[in-house]
Amino acid sequence: MNQLVRISKILNVEPFKITALWNNGEIRINDFTKFFENWKESEDTHLLGLTAWEVFKGVTVTNEPPRTLEWKNYPTTFTWKGKTQTAPTDLDPDTLYQESIFVRSIEPLPIGTMLKQVREKAGLTQTDVAINAGTTRNYISRIENGKSDIQVETLHKIVELGLGKQLRMEIV
Repeated sequence: MNQLVRISKILNVEPFKITALWNNGEIRINDFTKFFENWKESEDTHLLGLTAWEVFKGVTVTNEPPRTLEWKNYPTTFTWKGKTQTAPTDLDPDTLYQESIFVRSIEPLPIGTMLKQVREKAGLTQTDVAINAGTTRNYISRIENGKSDIQVETLHKIVELGLGKQLRMEIV
């Protein structure tokens, strides 16, 4: 089953543009001036409140699914099942994705490939590394094949104990 594409994190908010990281690893920009034009033509005038910068810059990502943009500082009132309710104004994540501009993808780090290359160069088997690091061969295999995530602490343990190497990380 395919995962629905949703917003993971807002990276930048500038006047009427929002840059966001999506859960598929893409960074995309939504230019809201296009939305504003459409909203002016529609009957829904509530959304035009987002044209005020003081309101617009209060955007956040919802904590609950569907993980989209919301404005807690700009609530909307609606009637559902005969009850009038108030909630933050939010936007459809599918529409946001479709109307956004692709900037770039964040590629996953090839940790598994690097570990495999170092292990093979050292003449070690997956079992050797697993025993030395205190884990299982299956886990080492899953990491090397990109089927399992790894925490930095675990990576450090596998590199230092399992491979007998030093782990150095650099953020530039």
